[in-house]
Amino acid sequence: MLMSNSDIFQTPTELKLEKLSFCPTNAKGLQEWVSNLSILQLGNSSKELFNALLEISELKCPEMLRFDLIQILHPTLDNVLSSLEKHFFNQGLASNDRSDQIIELAMLLRSHFAKIYIDISKRCNTQLSMQKFSLFAFNQKKSLQTARIVSTYYALQQLSLLLYQQHLLYSTPLFGQWLIAHQLIECAIKNNFYQTNINQILDTQHPLQTVAQAYSQLVLLEILNTHQIRPSEMQGLYLCSFDWAKLVHILPKETTLSRYIVDIHKDYPPVFNVNQSSLYKPTIYISTQNLLDHLSETQTKKSGYLSRNEKIFLTPALHFHIHNLLTTNTERRHERYEYSAQLQICFSLSVAHFYLSKGKNFHETLDLDGNYQFHNESSFINSMNSNIPAEMTTAKTLDREAKQIYPAEVLDISVNGYRIKWNGAAPSNLKTGEFILIQENTHSPWRGGVIRWIKQSTAKSLELGLEVLAQDLFPCAVMIKTDRHSHNYQPALIVQSSQLDEVSTSLIVSGSHMFREKQTIHLRLGQEEIKIYLTKAQIITQSFIHFEFELLNEHQENLIKNFINKQTNEVKNHDLWEALK
Repeated sequence: MLMSNSDIFQTPTELKLEKLSFCPTNAKGLQEWVSNLSILQLGNSSKELFNALLEISELKCPEMLRFDLIQILHPTLDNVLSSLEKHFFNQGLASNDRSDQIIELAMLLRSHFAKIYIDISKRCNTQLSMQKFSLFAFNQKKSLQTARIVSTYYALQQLSLLLYQQHLLYSTPLFGQWLIAHQLIECAIKNNFYQTNINQILDTQHPLQTVAQAYSQLVLLEILNTHQIRPSEMQGLYLCSFDWAKLVHILPKETTLSRYIVDIHKDYPPVFNVNQSSLYKPTIYISTQNLLDHLSETQTKKSGYLSRNEKIFLTPALHFHIHNLLTTNTERRHERYEYSAQLQICFSLSVAHFYLSKGKNFHETLDLDGNYQFHNESSFINSMNSNIPAEMTTAKTLDREAKQIYPAEVLDISVNGYRIKWNGAAPSNLKTGEFILIQENTHSPWRGGVIRWIKQSTAKSLELGLEVLAQDLFPCAVMIKTDRHSHNYQPALIVQSSQLDEVSTSLIVSGSHMFREKQTIHLRLGQEEIKIYLTKAQIITQSFIHFEFELLNEHQENLIKNFINKQTNEVKNHDLWEALK
């Protein structure tokens, strides 16, 4: 079944079964069947559950009975889907026949799981709007209203989990997926049950209590994940969204704080609230101001309240990403132009340091006296957390696979980057937020950049958005002194950029928790060492941080200028000798 081409969410399921084939057509019969299902045999149980799901959706029965039946299956389906999703969590870019089958099965199960609740919600709504209920049918009307509220809530819950699944795979939503979500919230607003507390109706303890909050979570997963974060950050975003959804306001009228808008007749996610074409007619307005205020508070000295999930998952990189999205205009600013070329690309800050140092390993570039030792970041952190002296650890050398340079096909370009196609297996470092070096041909200089986003384009190929950050990069080292005896040197890059005849110098370091704003560190340039103060972070990712910095001693500015001039001359002379060969 080709899910991407099917109209699963907009076509009503045909009711054609008189009874269930695998158990008696009642709640007790289904409960007994589920209790005998072996979840350990994942392949068989998922196949049987999928069949049960389809049969319940096609059963000719009152919607209340259908709701009771799917509720009995619900916990078991959740367990099976969690097990399937573990197979491709953090492996969204790896692809083989077995993983493709697991992904397809998980997508089918999740989609049909959402669909059955969508159908119940729609049919209940149709009956309530078309049917005239007598005074004696009060209980029937009340039951239909309850089923409509709760099935709408569960439908949006499953659509959020489906979108999360798609994000983990860097894939796109199915046809009609956003349209049905908008239709569900519109129905809830129109019939005034979008703020009704689900927990009071069901006597449950769902963290999201209303249809509006369930829709808010879906919206947050989309607007805060622009294909620019890694699976671990996607998981953090999903878990934190249970806290953040309560800070988002879904309104049927525009206010000064309506940052996003929705046209419920379009199969499209919420868009940024700027001048849209006359064809776009918004009817739902979304404010994220309270969420922005909350995230800003968490960064102050008197840190605001953090939930358990925020303490675990709200990393500096994820906070920077979300804060950036909620404070800047996220609409695309630069046109793309067709362009055909082959790029050379390599990954990670340490590999970039290696190539910019003309193939020297990091320890060779330090020019240290023999009595100094140095070590990699993970061993340094380990030594900080143990009694092992830092000097006892040794530097990790780059292996051949890490130093690999890959060719990539350019699809188009913009003012500050490329969109490229990636065929075949993805190396381990091909991740969003990864620092990269790119080169258009062997005669052009290496330029520094970052993988901004990744999307699945076809089954075996990816599209990547690359942003060029710097033309002039110079390898150096940085060091944080923990005590008088340890010298934990790390590879770093000095970046020189000019704007309106003004030259500025900044620094790229590894994206670990070692470096932060308002911190003093040592910058090593050849044999010289100077103290610098890290000021503002321009970019924070899991791979690297791009800092502005100040010198503690302004008189040492010439040391940086001389270091850059020396490196620039070496590059020019090297290129000249290459040309004369």
